[in-house]
Amino acid sequence: MYEQALQRRRKEFGAADPRTAQAARDLGLFLAGIGDPAAARPALAEAVRIDEQAFGAAALQTLADVTELAAVSPPTASEPLWRRATAAQDPGIAIRAWMALGALRSTAGRRAGAAACYRKALARQEEAAGKDSPAIPAVLQALAEVVETRDAIPLLQRALIVGRATQGPHHPSNALIEAALSAKLLAAGRTDDALRAAADALTIDQETLGIDHPRTARVMTALARVLQAQQQIERAESMYRLALSIDENAYGRAHPETRTDVRTLAKFLRDTGRPLEAAELEKGAAAR
Repeated sequence: MYEQALQRRRKEFGAADPRTAQAARDLGLFLAGIGDPAAARPALAEAVRIDEQAFGAAALQTLADVTELAAVSPPTASEPLWRRATAAQDPGIAIRAWMALGALRSTAGRRAGAAACYRKALARQEEAAGKDSPAIPAVLQALAEVVETRDAIPLLQRALIVGRATQGPHHPSNALIEAALSAKLLAAGRTDDALRAAADALTIDQETLGIDHPRTARVMTALARVLQAQQQIERAESMYRLALSIDENAYGRAHPETRTDVRTLAKFLRDTGRPLEAAELEKGAAAR
């Protein structure tokens, strides 16, 4: 349907008409939405070319389409597109571009470069909507993942304050923040604070998502790590095993998330002097 509409627009209005660009945009976004980025790229590239001719290289519509093209492009092709979009006057476009650049650089192990991008995104977000807007926590979380632990903790604490104020204290997004905060506090040796954060996150996820939700399982694993660090071995093991059980039921035994749980539990068993149990667990998982 979308391909036919594009063909009709080309025939009726020509290859350089904004109405043709709209049809190309619709096709590209549809293909991206169904998980076919390779097929989406030519259509979105066509929309960008028409935009540039009709509106100019720096126009709002042009840069909006540049971001959509970047989103379906491989990293080497997407990075210059995202950089281009950071110049947009529209804060939504610019923030999205800075966040995407940060993610690319984080994935490539360029933590300092990623942090610089996330700080740019944070500045634009604060300028556009204020320092306590609902979008602030997500930017702070991303930044916290690429800076040193001592710098990450206050970022996540701020994210949690804003998240509670804008979403309410028991919103699932706050559980994500508290789980991340717990990991940083644990890395800093603040196990009591880490335990409180992980326990709060687990309570929120159990209340809002349910005890059998995979995200609840991830928080259980985070809590288990803190309990293990505090030498609460029985409680830690219970959490690790419950997380594994939840993911087995949710994903199946062969899913990567479940296999990660198996490796995590096996490591725990070895760390606590039970190598034979660990080997038996891994053997059973491999045979499934």
